[in-house]
Amino acid sequence: MIRQISAENMRDAIRTVKRDITLPAVLGRICPAPCEKGCRRREHDDPLAICLLKRYAADVDLASGAPYLPDCRPATGKKVAIIGAGPAGLAAAWHLLQFGHACTIYDRNDKPGGNLQYAVPLDKLPRDILNAEIRQIEKLGATFNLNHPVQDQSSFENLRKTYDAVLIAAGKIQPAQLQIWKLPAAEPGIRANPQTGQTEVPGVFAAGSAVRELKMAVRAEADGKTAAYAIDQYLTGQTITGLPKEFSTHIGKLQKGEIEHFMQEVPPHPRQVPDDHATAGFTAEQARTESLRCLHCDCRKPDTCKLRIYSQRYQANPNRYPGDRRPFEMQIRHPEILFEPGKCIDCGLCVQICEKAREPLGFTFIGRGFDVRIAPPFRQPLAAALTRVARDCAAACPTAALALKTDLTRLTQQK
Repeated sequence: MIRQISAENMRDAIRTVKRDITLPAVLGRICPAPCEKGCRRREHDDPLAICLLKRYAADVDLASGAPYLPDCRPATGKKVAIIGAGPAGLAAAWHLLQFGHACTIYDRNDKPGGNLQYAVPLDKLPRDILNAEIRQIEKLGATFNLNHPVQDQSSFENLRKTYDAVLIAAGKIQPAQLQIWKLPAAEPGIRANPQTGQTEVPGVFAAGSAVRELKMAVRAEADGKTAAYAIDQYLTGQTITGLPKEFSTHIGKLQKGEIEHFMQEVPPHPRQVPDDHATAGFTAEQARTESLRCLHCDCRKPDTCKLRIYSQRYQANPNRYPGDRRPFEMQIRHPEILFEPGKCIDCGLCVQICEKAREPLGFTFIGRGFDVRIAPPFRQPLAAALTRVARDCAAACPTAALALKTDLTRLTQQK
């Protein structure tokens, strides 16, 4: 999303955001931004305004006249009843509809949104923003059955008979209500598998504060998404595991001096602050300036990194053989590419490409055994080593240790 905003590619930005966040314009106004606590930029000055950038992408999308709707799989003929139209229930419906399952959302109130609709102050969350994002869920295919509380046992059992699965996402449930529904209770709420939301009653799932008290809407949305994946697995006869976990490794806490390597690639702009956070948010200029503060410390090949793909396929555990990591280093003194030696797995593809193209220097293997590494020979700079096939090497690199520079990197280097 951040790279897409910096490139002013707003359609792709909202597509990226809505893979995980169903109500980004809403959360961009009320969320305390727990995601920003992990931003590495804060070790230099202030974290990136991730939450406000998501809000900006969502606001631009809503104002476009044709807000983004994801593609849905063909209809499966399966039906899901969702009790509760709060953030967990809305998020579950958003994802279940994309899986091709029909969703009907039941709520005791006359408007959907749960506490977002009835508890958040108007000056903090304008209701036209909330209602606009809910309309997108309705346009995707959700049916809302409002002023329809599901309280007695017969109503609950009727849902179980009528629908292929039932999700309870109605906020905190009183113990007396659970007894009426004949659902097993735990200390905070419904007893359910914490990874899937599956209860002990076949076909019944639970999410959000119905399972445990959640104080942030973003957590409730995440619960709803997890439940949607579990319900899809249940409806399609798969093993119920919940949200797929992608293989990931982290550099961890930076060592002294490492943040300076990250800062080579980005301008030193301070964190942008909207003139009026509650109503205005970022301007287009502020959003792009803020997005350019990103250190890009994530994977530069998130979808095609072969190390990640094969590690996930063979269930590799990055913590099985602990050891000291290599110090972070980033070489940017090349007009087209950058090199992060810590990501290099010594596969030798770049060496072969250089040899085939007859690069005067190229890359080579240096050292022996576990200490072997790939680098330009004779301690020559990156620009001298790759004069012909830099882009080919970056394209072939399986882990993005060699990667194309962003336009920003070139601009920063020129300055």
